[in-house]
Amino acid sequence: MPKYLNQIKALKKINKFTIISKKFLINKENNFEIYYAPFDYINPKAKIMIVGITPGIQQMEQSFKVINEGKSLKDVKDLSSFKGSMRTPLIKYLDELKVNNILKIKSCESLFNKDSKYLHSTSLIKYPVFYKGDNYTGSANILKKEILLDFIEKNFLKELKTLKKSIIVPLGNTVSSTIEYLDNKYKLKLTCFLKGFPHPSGANARKNIQFKKNKKNMKLTLKNKTY
Repeated sequence: MPKYLNQIKALKKINKFTIISKKFLINKENNFEIYYAPFDYINPKAKIMIVGITPGIQQMEQSFKVINEGKSLKDVKDLSSFKGSMRTPLIKYLDELKVNNILKIKSCESLFNKDSKYLHSTSLIKYPVFYKGDNYTGSANILKKEILLDFIEKNFLKELKTLKKSIIVPLGNTVSSTIEYLDNKYKLKLTCFLKGFPHPSGANARKNIQFKKNKKNMKLTLKNKTY
């Protein structure tokens, strides 16, 4: 990892062409490529863990800029996680589930600034994955792709074990089913896993319907959670 960080700091320009480079390529299989990006920080004291599929090119570029400016790996998470239009519905859903009350904060909006000490944001595959040159969105079954499942079991599983007592928020069905698979296979006994939480992306036209459908069960999961 220090090797990659030094290479990022040494970049004169940061754009798609300088970051999607062989020197940052970690693994490749058929049409899949995994590149390094500085999303290594783990918050071991987090009370809530929000899990995406994988960072996209925009998050990757932002993370490189943060390190290139001399900031820390924690700063990368604070400045690059779940930015943009998806953050608004994400906060709305968490507040509707009263997660803010469990965490004793006014709104989950503050998880992304002054109350970031409670949050661990991550992805099933913490480094950017590209499929046929584009952002991987989970379209190909993640559990049937050896390159992806191998990475998840060697890396994400450690994060899940570290934070298995936190509130675990899977962004979308792909993340939900993958965490459920790991929970069953490794007997993690996750007690506060919000199965069925929708992906808050603007591209997910059914997110409000999905949230409404699963809200009751998610509230039951959270019922006895206290900090």
